[in-house]
Amino acid sequence: GNTNDLRGKILRIHPEANGTYTIPEENLFPKGMAKTRPEIYVMGDRNPWRPSIDSKTGWLYWGEVGPDATADTKTTRTGMDELNQARKAGYFGWPYFIGENRGYPYYDYTNDSVHGENNPAKPVNHSVNNTGLTELPPALPAFISYPYGVSEKFPEVGTGSRCAVGGPIYHVADFKNAKRPFPAYYEGKWLATDLSRGWIMSITMNDKGDYQSMERFLPSYQPIEPIDMKFGPDGDLYVLEYGSNWFMDCLGVRLDRR
Repeated sequence: GNTNDLRGKILRIHPEANGTYTIPEENLFPKGMAKTRPEIYVMGDRNPWRPSIDSKTGWLYWGEVGPDATADTKTTRTGMDELNQARKAGYFGWPYFIGENRGYPYYDYTNDSVHGENNPAKPVNHSVNNTGLTELPPALPAFISYPYGVSEKFPEVGTGSRCAVGGPIYHVADFKNAKRPFPAYYEGKWLATDLSRGWIMSITMNDKGDYQSMERFLPSYQPIEPIDMKFGPDGDLYVLEYGSNWFMDCLGVRLDRR
């Protein structure tokens, strides 16, 4: 929530040949604006993962790994992962909102008291650690969000552990010499995956770019901890799987030292 800090942000810059970078127009804050960083394109991220650009619209898509909380309490809200779409620069809510702008209550550590939520239309950063603007841009709701339990709005995502990764948007025009082109059915669809749940979803948007529906892509294939997914230059879809054995490389190093 700090407009003067690059953490919790997706940056939009142009690397130059001499090792520096320039900053395009139409980022979230104009160059020279006090208490802001002009590199920021999207802020209010908790754990943004695997950003992708739609080659046709220029819109940004990414996965957002949310916090661990199984239910609402007096001091917190149910944790959710998100799959997000940004049509332009914006603020996506964290740490004051989650999901479709569900506000977190203010907790006063000094007096052990709970106060009202922030207003998504006019969010305010009152943190004593804030070096940026006090008044933040309006918070944008998540494109898709889901908890550990059943999602009433998106039941297709299932239940259990969650770790939204994201993925690419398919356009046949991006792969003119593809030997194995995808069916026209997938034109303009977002293929997104979740590391923990092991599915790949084909997400359909309507003509305006709004969410329309989702369905399992290759339902017989359940990747094991997928951590990245992209189309190669040949038009084939490549999925990188972490595998089921966590931290085995670290374990191997420890065993070798004995």
